[in-house]
Amino acid sequence: MKVIIIEKINISGLKYDTLEKELLKLNFKKYNVKQIFNWLHNKMEDNFDNFSNISKENRNILSKNFFIPEITLLDHLISENDNTEKFLFKLQGNVLIESVLIGHKNRYTLCVSSQAGCALGCEFCATATMKFEKNLDISEILMQFYYVQKYLNQKGNKLDNVVFMGMGEPFLNFDNVMDSIDILNSIDGQNCSKRNFTVSTSGLVPYIEKFTELDSQVNLAVSLHSVNDEYRSKIMPVNKKYPLKDLKKSLLAYQKKTKKRISFEYILIDDFNCSKNDAFELTKFLREFSCLVNLIPYNPVAGKSYATPSKTRQQEFYRILLKNNINATLRETKGQDIAAACGQLKVKRELI
Repeated sequence: MKVIIIEKINISGLKYDTLEKELLKLNFKKYNVKQIFNWLHNKMEDNFDNFSNISKENRNILSKNFFIPEITLLDHLISENDNTEKFLFKLQGNVLIESVLIGHKNRYTLCVSSQAGCALGCEFCATATMKFEKNLDISEILMQFYYVQKYLNQKGNKLDNVVFMGMGEPFLNFDNVMDSIDILNSIDGQNCSKRNFTVSTSGLVPYIEKFTELDSQVNLAVSLHSVNDEYRSKIMPVNKKYPLKDLKKSLLAYQKKTKKRISFEYILIDDFNCSKNDAFELTKFLREFSCLVNLIPYNPVAGKSYATPSKTRQQEFYRILLKNNINATLRETKGQDIAAACGQLKVKRELI
């Protein structure tokens, strides 16, 4: 007797139209599609048995044809110094990823990972010290959000913003990142405004151009860290392929079409990119942009020789930008006591 094995589909990663197509093939009604999508992405339920407005027969059909993947919390660290929390998750296949929750004045931002590991090799980044394992699928991105959202809901709070600034280069997982945002934006899901999402890139010009064509409400951030090609290439190998001239051209085209402000991330590294001259060169590079510069004091990473500049040097750099009419913020270093920079907790765990 021939045994027929049904290969189950990961239902959590299906956009509404795809979910509808799959469910209608199994003779579900259209109203069931809305109900099931709501259970998965609004109520964030991970057990078919709890889909109470779906008949038992249909719940059995769901269990037979689909699965909801698991995410396991391995570690949860809460900073004693500021309102920062770090989550280390295990996915199927023993893949480890990190998310960071940052609280500020009763508002909460979640920094999510888009990849396990990263192939770009930025010198200052803890994630660069580990091997690239995989692009996260849609459900693995969503599960980070849902886990932390449920955690906050228990305390009467909720997430306000999501930034794709965790492990990995989001644009190298472009479709899954954008599809996960679409699901979170859905009125039948979390109904999060796309204006509350920011996708960060190290400067992949072809994907910036692709992002421009989307003309999305999603915000764009660029990891800049130097406006000198030689220096930027030292710490960001991607600059050798997409130098500053090409990066600037693509970003100006993005801004011309979208009329949206760009955020530039600039990590201040002592004796490398935070001199007075560096500050003046940065102002020249940014004059044509409507932008915000986030100055981030370097967060020390084990095995890296880079250091955090003094408070005096940080303030000096910051004031030069302000005097030259560049919108800027100087961030306080967050979560140093819990290794909050992306990849640090995973590296620490793997060394144990």
